[in-house]
This record gives sequence, structure tokens and C-alpha cells, in this order.
Amino acid sequence: MKKRIVRPLLFNLMAAVSIIIFGCGKVPVKEYYILNYLPNTDKNKMQQKPYQVTIRLKEFDIEEAYNRPQIVYRQSPFQLRYYIYRVWAVKPTRMITDLVYKHLTSANLVSSIIRRFDEGPRPDYELSGMIEALEEYDSDELWFAHLAFRLRLVRLNDGKTVYTRHFDHRKRVFQQEPEYVIREMSSLMEYAMAQAINDIDVRLAEELGHNRLQITPETEQSAEDTSITEDE
Repeated sequence: MKKRIVRPLLFNLMAAVSIIIFGCGKVPVKEYYILNYLPNTDKNKMQQKPYQVTIRLKEFDIEEAYNRPQIVYRQSPFQLRYYIYRVWAVKPTRMITDLVYKHLTSANLVSSIIRRFDEGPRPDYELSGMIEALEEYDSDELWFAHLAFRLRLVRLNDGKTVYTRHFDHRKRVFQQEPEYVIREMSSLMEYAMAQAINDIDVRLAEELGHNRLQITPETEQSAEDTSITEDE
């Protein structure tokens, strides 16, 4: 008799708990994000035709703290936090490398760009990078998108670094939602890559003897680029 009473009570209790969990509260759903932009082609290149060289684009490296699907946000220089349900749709290293490839291809700067040694002509240069920051930065009531990375172009026949530059940009986000942070990160990536393409254009012109003009300080072999960009 006791068993007959206990079983219905247990069943009713489990049903009540299920109703409370699934009826009153919403189950969180993951949101997936990706950096994206449409590159603007620069018509003021050193020469209109592409340089007859092949660049191998190596997949970027990344600082370990950012090497995960979860999007990083921070409120302090000493503490990182990770969104649980807001994640990158693609691995950050692949996502950034894909954007660099798309921008290089769109610029039509060189005759060939490959990502593996076995997929095209023998490369003359290798372009690599290190992602140092890819995050949302919250400071009191202000939000910023923060992107930092380093580029390096190496001449493969002698292993000499012919160009390197460090980019470190922050941009204020006025609508405090992760989607708008990602939009501003995308614009920062576009801004940095436009500068990098111009730099590499000047460096290749010098390398291949197409330019006799003096290289400007902004395109020196080693350059630092650290700034805060805000929309008015």
C-alpha cells in the first residue's frame, strides 16, 4: 500500500520540478558571432598591376587567453572573463586569417596568394601574425572594442624580415550590446589591414626596384601603431 502511494507522489514531484524549470525559465541559447567586412580597394597603389610574386599566408597564432570559442570581455587589466553563451562561430585564428586573405586578395597586390606550400607557385614571401587581443573592454559606463595583433613579412630565400608592424586599436561602442562590439572590432580590423596593405605595397616596391622614393616613417621595417579611435 505504501509503495502505491510513494510512486504517484514521486512522479508528481518530478513533474512539478520540470514545469518550474522549463515553464517559468527560458533555456539559454548560444549566440554565434564572426568578424566581417567588405574590403575597400585602394586605387592609390604604387603600381596598378600586381607584383609578380607569391605570398604564402600562414595561419595566425594567438595568445593563449584568447584561444577559445568564448568571447572575452574584461573590466580590469588584470582579469579576463568569458561569455558562456556568446561565442565565435569560427576559431579566432582561422577567422582573422580568413579576413587577411580576403583583404589581400581584394587588394590585388601580388600575383598569387597561397595558404599551403603545395597549392600553388613556390612562395617568395611569407606573411604571418600574432593575435594579442580580441575582446570587449568595459570601463565603468564606457564600452570599447579592442583589437591588437602583429604582422610580419619574411623573404623566404634568405629568411629576412622585410616588414613588421604592431597594431593596437580600441574603439568606443555606444550601444552596449555584444553585437555592436563585434561590429566595431570588424571596423578596427578593416582599418588596420588597410594600413598594412599600404605598408606592404611600399615595401614590395622598394624590394623589387619599382620605387626610388624614401620610405616614410609610417612604413619603417618595425613600426608601432597604438591608438584609440572614437566616433564623434
